[in-house]
Formats: sequence, C-alpha cells, structure tokens
Amino acid sequence: MTTGKYDVVVIGAGVAGLYASYILASMGWRVALVESKPAGRIGDRVCGDAIGIHHFEELELKVPDYTIDHRYRGVKIYSPSRRHSIVVPGEGVSINRLKFGQWLLKQSLDKGVTLLDQHVVVDIVMGDNYLKAIKVKKVGGGLYEIEAHAFIDASGYRPAVRSKLPPEWPISEKPYVTDYNIAYREIVKVNRTVDSGEVHYALIFLDLEVAPGGYWWLFPKNSEGSVVNVGLGVINNGLYNPRMQYDKYLRPLFNGVVLHAGGGVVPTRRPLPTLVWRNVASVGDAAYTVNPVHGGGIGSSMLSSHIVAKYLSNALESGVLNEYSLWGANIDYNQAYGAKQASLDILRMYMQKLSNSDYEWIMENRIVDGAMVYDLGTKGDLAEKIIHGVSTLIKLLGRPSLLNELRLVRSYMNKARELYTSKYPKSPSEIYTWMKSVDALYSEFAERIGFERGSLVKW
Repeated sequence: MTTGKYDVVVIGAGVAGLYASYILASMGWRVALVESKPAGRIGDRVCGDAIGIHHFEELELKVPDYTIDHRYRGVKIYSPSRRHSIVVPGEGVSINRLKFGQWLLKQSLDKGVTLLDQHVVVDIVMGDNYLKAIKVKKVGGGLYEIEAHAFIDASGYRPAVRSKLPPEWPISEKPYVTDYNIAYREIVKVNRTVDSGEVHYALIFLDLEVAPGGYWWLFPKNSEGSVVNVGLGVINNGLYNPRMQYDKYLRPLFNGVVLHAGGGVVPTRRPLPTLVWRNVASVGDAAYTVNPVHGGGIGSSMLSSHIVAKYLSNALESGVLNEYSLWGANIDYNQAYGAKQASLDILRMYMQKLSNSDYEWIMENRIVDGAMVYDLGTKGDLAEKIIHGVSTLIKLLGRPSLLNELRLVRSYMNKARELYTSKYPKSPSEIYTWMKSVDALYSEFAERIGFERGSLVKW
C-alpha cells in the first residue's frame, strides 16, 4: 500500500525534525512528519535541557515563556577537587523539553504538517539512484510506503534512513564508536536545595572518576534550586556504564523525588561530510551537529534544519533536486557552525586523554579563564592570544610539555577548520577526495596523542 505523495517527508520529531517541518510547511510545501512516539509524548527527550539564548536570537525564534523552566547567567566549571572554578559568561535557559516539543509540534501542525505518529521506519525503496519511498509500520497496524520528492533524516544518533542508503553515498558515513558519549540523567526534586550563589548558573564538573571521558552536570530547573537536572556523560568505549556511574557517585549527593529519568547517546564529533545527497538531507543528531566538547545540540540542530530547509525549498521550487542544487547548505552550515565543530573534535580527543591531575593543575594555576573558554566555545579554535597568554606562565610553572601539547592541538584544530572552510569542496564531485583528507588528518592526530578511536559502528 502506498500513501499519497508528499513534497517532503521528515523522519523524526525531535527538535531538528519539528523545526524543519515547520519551516518547510510555512513555505507552502506538503510535509509529512514520521515519528515513533505518540503525539502527546513528542518532545519528551532525555538531555541536559540547557541552551544559550543566542541560538534562539540567531534564528529569530520567539520561544514562549511557559516552555522555559529557568534562566542562567552563565556556566560555572569546577575542577575535579571542586576547589577551583571558572565562570563562563553568557545568558542561557533551561527549557522544558516536553513543553518545547509540544509547542514546536503545534506550530508545525498549524502550518499544515501531516503528523504520522507511532510510525516506525523499517526499510527504504530506491528509485534510479535516488530515494523513492520509505516503508513504515504503524504501531499495531500494517506496513505501507510513503513517497516524496525529498526526505529529511532527523531520526537521531542512529539514523533510521541514512543508515539504509547506499554505502557509497557520502551522506552514509559511519562514525567510530568513540565519536559518541553515552549519558544518564535524572530530574530530581531535591531535599537540599542548590546554594543561592550557584542557582543561576549551569554547573559543570570535570571529574574523570565520576565521568570518564566526559563530565557531570548540575543544572537547576527553578530559581529556588529545589528541582535540578543532574547527570553525566562518559566516552563510548565499552568500559563504562553511565547509569552505574550515576548510582555510585551522584545519587548519594542528590536525595529526593525523581521526576524523570533516562539515558541517551550523544554524537560528539565533527558533522557529516555532507548534509545532502541526491534527494536526501540529514539534520540534528542524525547529521552529528552536536558540539563535540560540551555536548549541547539543541541550537545547532535547529540551525542545521533552518539552513537545509531553505535550500530544499529553493530546489523544490526550481524543479532540480540533487546534491548540486543543495550543496550550498553545506557551505552555509560549515560557515555558521560545522567548521567550529570540526576543530572542537580535535580538542575533544585531546581532552579525553587528560587526567584529573591535568585539569586540577590547569584550573588551580588559572591557565585559562572564563573569557578564554567563551572564546573557545564561540570560535572553536585555540586563538593565538590564548597560546601567547599562557606560554610564559606554563614555562614558569614547570609544565612546558603542556605548552607543546597545546601547540600541537592548535595546529590540528586550525587544519580541521581549514578543511571545513577554504578547503571544503566547492562541488559534490570533489567530496570523496576531500573525505580522505579529513580521515587522514583525524587519524594522524589520534595516533600522535595515543587516542584509541575504536571500531566503526555497526548498523
């Protein structure tokens, strides 16, 4: 059985899928949104819930107050001993993921999006070198096909469509297992409230005993500090279970009533080589648009959807729908965020090789400050002023090896950024050669610092 044909089918009703559906429907296209959850649970997602408000401002998205639980003045980062901290400026919010998702869903439905909730993608149907349809199964129902001119995979870290496409398509690239962190978090109504001096900050704790290859967090969910989002992420190398780490280290610290709990997988790497190929696009976690260092992905997910939807609409309007007509989406995304991700992917591997004593020394001796961390987070590079600013201090404090390491990291971060900007392919025909250069760079860096990337994922 085949349903009516749509202009675009979006797979996945997370933030990325909802926003892409909303934009395309607002432009007058016939959009179907396929989601495995029932409509009332759309938005119910396990994450840290925090996002910088600049993401909303850049997208000119006016989010209603009822979807926001709490507001932050910045981020406070603690050393493993918790004796030292850095305050990173920048206004942010803790959103209510369910309310936010339901609000985005309503905006989409109001624009005419057809929601196919409780539908699971089980297979794809290929045409002549393009994606013709997807096969879906409704929960408790039968199997049928949905055709469209274009498809957007927004189905998350384990992409439901992209993983089934021809392996020679560059949009089908598989990541390494260590390109993911696995997380567990709970929202708790705590017996002991957060200290008044910290309730207006998102708190991050660098402690590799608690969170190997990641960090643990405490994000207040209200101004009283009586409800918190607390969790941790660990590197996905098969050695650690985030729930067990939580139970051992964090649960004893946060007694109270658990309001929501769950785990998830977060891609912490550079973006896909291309967000588009033939008549398929990928956005959000399915395209690895998450920040590799801090794991935030709400804003960048919506950004990828905004850019892809714009180019997809133009291609549909022109009647020429392929990677050539859509290629500008890659250029724009890399300029806006992807190049930063690529450089931070280098930093992420280096940071996952550091020890608690390294972090403690860096923060105790004030090698970096909040302004430097903010600059790193917004620009994605180790700026010259940072290297120059800390070089003399590091030498005087007896850690010249650290300076050499930072210089190495800076060099590879700059090379990665260059690959995703000035050296990024101007045409799809150049993508395969470029991908080899990218893989060579990251493999070389991993070898130089002794980082074990593990195996490719198996889908």
